[in-house]
Amino acid sequence: MILKFSKNISLLVLAVMTITLSASSPATIFAQELSKTPNFGKESTLNTVDPYTMPSDYPQEILDWYRDNMDARSYIAIDQETNRVLAQQEGNKPYPIASMSKIISTYLVYQAIDEGKLSMDQMISIDPAIIDNYTSNPNLSNVGLVADQEYSVEDLLNGVLLSSGNDATSALMWQIYGSEEAGVNAMSDLLHSWGINNFKLVSVSGTPNIELAENIRIPGTGENDENTMSAADIALVAQHLITDFPQVLDITNSDSYQFKAGTDYEQTLVNNNLLRAGQEYGRDGITGLKSGFTDGAGRCFVATSTENGRKVIAVTMGTFTDQSNSYWETEILLDELLKFPDLYKNEALPTNLPQADPKEDEASESDSSESNSDKKEKTYENKRNNPLTNFLGNLF
Repeated sequence: MILKFSKNISLLVLAVMTITLSASSPATIFAQELSKTPNFGKESTLNTVDPYTMPSDYPQEILDWYRDNMDARSYIAIDQETNRVLAQQEGNKPYPIASMSKIISTYLVYQAIDEGKLSMDQMISIDPAIIDNYTSNPNLSNVGLVADQEYSVEDLLNGVLLSSGNDATSALMWQIYGSEEAGVNAMSDLLHSWGINNFKLVSVSGTPNIELAENIRIPGTGENDENTMSAADIALVAQHLITDFPQVLDITNSDSYQFKAGTDYEQTLVNNNLLRAGQEYGRDGITGLKSGFTDGAGRCFVATSTENGRKVIAVTMGTFTDQSNSYWETEILLDELLKFPDLYKNEALPTNLPQADPKEDEASESDSSESNSDKKEKTYENKRNNPLTNFLGNLF
């Protein structure tokens, strides 16, 4: 009798352990641990979205002018206060964004400074992998980092925004997050927190994978992958950056910066924004922000400006002709809007504010339905009749 009871107690312990482990499935825990790892399979395929629809009373003159004069594949102009779309073509369709990616990284750098994780005068040593994979690549824009030198955060940040330094961008992001992959994860998390979900990121700088050795590419990404977002979402990122960290405009609106001043490696970083006052396409009100170029993205630019007394963000993407460039395209875009100073008042204009993801809504409704169904079932569930209670009944 004692042996039988001991055997039954052992079985009881085994049953309880099995049920307990089932309740906290290892698969669930593993999924939670990997939740921040980029997934570039079917689940991350960029979504097809309904294009913006301009209201019926939108000026036909604007549409005709842009059709006849603009070469950009995609563009958008946003009234910053209302987020209303003043003009657009395929404004919410994702395309490669090249170095405009750096405004996402820049936001995280300023955030790290704000949180005390970095300081402008902090000196950073450069990982040799950055020199080998970025600085040494003649196809990439870089500030020319040297392996045995330390660089201040201020130097590197100016290198990112004025020289579009891919090496400087990775140096800052690796300092904060430890690696390229972790930096990309942080960028993705930031975008998701803003409601931006239709994008692909494979590098912290906008460097396309084709320019990187396979061993430094983020796992799961392909040779032809590069950072991809819509013009509307880039405008939203720019709005977050200049609103939360307006000091960024001190850099993007400066003429130049002395990099590594007072050392043998001193160089002058020149602001190449041709929309700034006094430049080739100069206009009053321009304060930034960032250009970009890859073969897949074409020439791109995100501009911050004051037009007709209102703050505007304009994005042009995908200019491929030799006769044009992103600065000229931006000037055309903004010039035509000057003729319609009250356009922003049209409440029927679409906005670039995040829309609820239909898939998430469906999943939420499904979860809610299942939850309600479970509650109903549990109301009538015979809790006395289950394997554990039956086992205990037979045991005792």
